[in-house]
Amino acid sequence: MKYLLNMIFFLTVLSSCEDLLFEEVPTNDPEGNFESLWTTFQERYAVFEARNVDWQELFEQFRPQVNINTSDDELFQIITEMLSHLDDAHVSLMAENKPFWRGHQEFREQTHNLLFDFGVVWENYLTQPVNVNNQYFYGTVANDFGYLWINHLGGDEPGFIDEMIASMSNKKGMIIDLRHNTGGDFTNGEAIVSRFAGQRSLAFSGQPKNGPGPADFGPATDYFIEAQGPAQFSKPVIVLTDRYTLSAGESTLLFLRVLPNVTVIGEPTAGAMGERIEKEMPNGWVYSITGQLITAADGNVYEGPGIPPDIQASNTFEGLADGKDEVLELAIDYLKE
Repeated sequence: MKYLLNMIFFLTVLSSCEDLLFEEVPTNDPEGNFESLWTTFQERYAVFEARNVDWQELFEQFRPQVNINTSDDELFQIITEMLSHLDDAHVSLMAENKPFWRGHQEFREQTHNLLFDFGVVWENYLTQPVNVNNQYFYGTVANDFGYLWINHLGGDEPGFIDEMIASMSNKKGMIIDLRHNTGGDFTNGEAIVSRFAGQRSLAFSGQPKNGPGPADFGPATDYFIEAQGPAQFSKPVIVLTDRYTLSAGESTLLFLRVLPNVTVIGEPTAGAMGERIEKEMPNGWVYSITGQLITAADGNVYEGPGIPPDIQASNTFEGLADGKDEVLELAIDYLKE
C-alpha cells in the first residue's frame, strides 16, 4: 500500500513538472508563426497601455486572416499591418526576401527626415571641428559656445569626453545636438552627461515586462545622473531634439533634462526608449519588441508621443536650402540672452 501511494505521488509530481517544463512548441506553419509572435508580444511587450493598444482586440481582428494555406507574402502583410497599430520605432520585422520593415510610420515614410542636415552645421556654423569616429562631432559655434552632435551611441565608451570638456572651459554655454540620434548603448550617453551633472538626480526608471497580464512587470530599476570625471560643465546647456531622436538618444535626454541649467529646443522625440529585444519566429523571421517601460523623473511615460521640448521649433526646407539651421540659430540666440 505504501509503495502504491509513493508511486501515485511520484506520478503526480512528474505530471506537474511536465506541465511546468515542457511548453508546447509553436509549429512552423502560418498559423503557428502568427501565434508565436502574438504570444511573445502579449508576454513581453511593455507599452500596450502607453500606446493605447488593445492587443487581444487585434488578435481577434487579424488571426482569422491566417490559415494553413496563407503564403509568406500574405503572412508578412498581415503581421506588419497588425504591428503598425503600435507605431513603435523599436518594433521591426526582418524576413528573407522581404524589405526590412520598421514599426514607426514616420521612420517608414520619412516625411521630415530632410529637415536636419549636419552638413549644413559642419560647413556654415562649426569652427575648430573635431570628428571622433564619425560618431561624435564637436567644436565652437558663434565664437562663444561649444557644440556637440551625437550621431549615435554604439561602440566603446566615449573616451573623448574629458578632452572635449577641457576644450570648452572658456565657453559661455554649450549646445548638445541629439537630432537624428539613432540610439545605441544608453550607458555611453550616461558617461557623456555625467560631465554636465551637479548633484545626483533621478533621471528615469525602467520596468521589464515579464508575463502575459497587463500588470506583469518586474521590479523597477532607477537610473541617476551624477558627476564623474575630472571636471564638469555647469554653464547653460541647450539640448536640440527632433522626431528622429531615438532610444538611447532619448535616454540621454532624460538624463539631461533634469538638470537646472538645461533647456530643450526642437521637436518631440521618437517616443521609443524602452529596451529593444529581438525574437525569432519558427520560420526564422526576426522581429523586435519594446520590453521595458520607462518612466521619467517627472512621473510621465513618454513612450509614443515622445519627450516634449521646452521650446518647440523646427527647421524649414527653405532655410536649409539657404544653408541655415534655424533651430541651431534659435539655440545660439537663446544662449546670448
